[in-house]
Amino acid sequence: MAMKFFIFVIFIFSLFFYMIPVENINKYDSNDNIPLATFENALMYTFNDKNITRVVDAQKVVKYQNRDEMFDGDITLINHDISKNFKIENLKADFIVKMGDIYTFQNNVKYIRDDFVKFNTDFLIYDKIKRIAQNDRPFDGIYNNHYMKGTILYADLNNDFITSKNAHFEIDITKDNKGKKWNI
Repeated sequence: MAMKFFIFVIFIFSLFFYMIPVENINKYDSNDNIPLATFENALMYTFNDKNITRVVDAQKVVKYQNRDEMFDGDITLINHDISKNFKIENLKADFIVKMGDIYTFQNNVKYIRDDFVKFNTDFLIYDKIKRIAQNDRPFDGIYNNHYMKGTILYADLNNDFITSKNAHFEIDITKDNKGKKWNI
């Protein structure tokens, strides 16, 4: 009798649990998180009607619906505007996210413009259209052989305008333009 009761209880529980609807919980409901393409050791050139304007080199590139992610990326922007006094801008980082025309650089970020502007930081946002680089983290750099250090960087690269908060700027006053020593 006890065995019949036990089997009856198991049968009732199985019917009860059979009638409960099961939800499929999927964390990735949208297609934004599904990679469309993945490239290893990617090298991309951007051309206009006359010459090369940008070179992108990355160890790995993952293309999504609304963003691109690059690992160990190196972006070189080549200037062909003769009114500007530089030839090449180079941005490097361990991780780069591109959403539209906004680039977000993270971890070991290095910005180099020819040989007169260099920045090192851990985070940088770069707007490709407005050509503005900014961050809210500490940075250090060199501007025309002068050392600078600060916490919040804002660089308008169209107008060669750089500001920062808590800035420390060391000017090299040992040489003038002709390479002679100053009498201090």
